[in-house]
Amino acid sequence: MTNRFIKLFSVIALIFFMTPIAGCGGGGSSSPSVGSVRGTLIDGFGAIISSADAVLILEGSGVTGHPDANGEFLLSADPGNYILNASWFNETAGLKLEGKLNVAIAAGGTNNIGTLSISEQSLNSGWASYNAGDFASAETFFLQYLDNVRSGQASIGSASAYCALAWTRGRGLNDPIKASGNFHDALNGWAGNIDAWAGLSGSELALMTSDGDFHFNETVAAVTSAIDDPGFYSSAPTHDDINEYDLQAYRSFVNYLNGNVANARSEALAVNDIIETEGSSAGATTVAVVLRFSE
Repeated sequence: MTNRFIKLFSVIALIFFMTPIAGCGGGGSSSPSVGSVRGTLIDGFGAIISSADAVLILEGSGVTGHPDANGEFLLSADPGNYILNASWFNETAGLKLEGKLNVAIAAGGTNNIGTLSISEQSLNSGWASYNAGDFASAETFFLQYLDNVRSGQASIGSASAYCALAWTRGRGLNDPIKASGNFHDALNGWAGNIDAWAGLSGSELALMTSDGDFHFNETVAAVTSAIDDPGFYSSAPTHDDINEYDLQAYRSFVNYLNGNVANARSEALAVNDIIETEGSSAGATTVAVVLRFSE
């Protein structure tokens, strides 16, 4: 491979990867002065939480409750303004979800708040730091989560944290060796983690900057796992803004570098018309490069 193409490869790899996922409460009084708050408990992805292990607390009222089989809850208390706290700890999945909301209860009335969303706070704080470009803090939050829930074996919850840690170390801290290891940790705990497959494809190619080897086959295998999964991949709104069109553009470029020019050009042409509007600027640049040099 000529020096010209090695330099071109390095630029694209850096652009794509290294540029900075019956319940009802107490207070069953029949007093007409008592009011209620009603809602449905969900996680950060909109899934209903119906576990009896989930707990809802109206701070200062002494009232607690649990969601029913449909995730619905009804808590009754004296009129006033309260903080409604909700939490659910699933040790098996390695997840601790929490959330709170200010609620007002009026005498004889029911405040229907709709949905109350709970999520993992360390992961949320980590992604907030990541998206703000504070990758050192993001790494600290994700490691904190893993320290809190690690059980010796990756679970769905710790797989999400490993994936987040890998994106931080690879795309944010420019450490593809640690990133690849953490992406594998995530996939060992949850083979269906598409965000981890997408990220692994980037870290595998970026390993060239560390070991000097071209990991083309590993890269194509990882990105293909992400593309072939049912549904349309998108990393937004959790982090960055990479979607399946970008992954297709990326795969075409890696195939080009690996000598599969016909396949590379075919895939680049397939996404060329849509990536300008639906993909990222890095994806559009990648397609343009492949089409230019595969003529």
